[in-house]
Amino acid sequence: MVSVMSELLQLSSEDATTQIDPLGLEPIPDDTRQRFLRFKLAEENRTLLPLQDITEVLQLATVEILPIPDISESMLGVCNWRGEILWLADLNALVGNSPLWQQVPLLDRPVVIVVQSTQKAIGLVVQQVDDVELIEPESIHQQTDLYSPALAPYITESLSEHEGTVLNAIAIVEQFF
Repeated sequence: MVSVMSELLQLSSEDATTQIDPLGLEPIPDDTRQRFLRFKLAEENRTLLPLQDITEVLQLATVEILPIPDISESMLGVCNWRGEILWLADLNALVGNSPLWQQVPLLDRPVVIVVQSTQKAIGLVVQQVDDVELIEPESIHQQTDLYSPALAPYITESLSEHEGTVLNAIAIVEQFF
C-alpha cells in the first residue's frame, strides 16, 4: 500500500509534459496558418487582406454614402460608422482600375472593409467579399514586382502560383491621411 501511494505521489509531482496520456492522445500541434479575407478586386477573386488588419466588414446601401465634391476619384465620400464619420475609398479606383460606379451592373449594396492605422480608419469599398482563408506561411512570398505600378505600393506579399495578392492595409490608410 505504501509503495502504491509513493508511486502516485511521484507521478503527480512530475512535469505534466512527461506524464503518460491515459487515452493515448498526442497534443494538438499549434496552428501556424494565417487568416486572410479574400475579396473581389477588378473582377478577380485573388486579393487578400490580413484578418488582423480588419476592424469590421459591413454592407451599405448606396444612399448611405454621402458624396463629397472635389475630392480624389478614389474617394467615394463618407458614411456614418459607429456614430463617427468614416471616409470611403473605392479600392478599384485607387489601384488604377475602373471605379466601381462605372462598372455594369451598378452596385446596389457595396461591401465596406474597415481598416485602421493607429487612430485613423478608412472604409475600403469593394464589389464583394468571398471568404476567410487559412494560409500556410510557407506559401506566402515577398515577390511584388509582377504587379502594375498603381497596385505595387499597396502589396506586401503574394501567394505562390498566383493564388492571390496580399495588400498592406496600413499603406492604404496612410495614402489618405
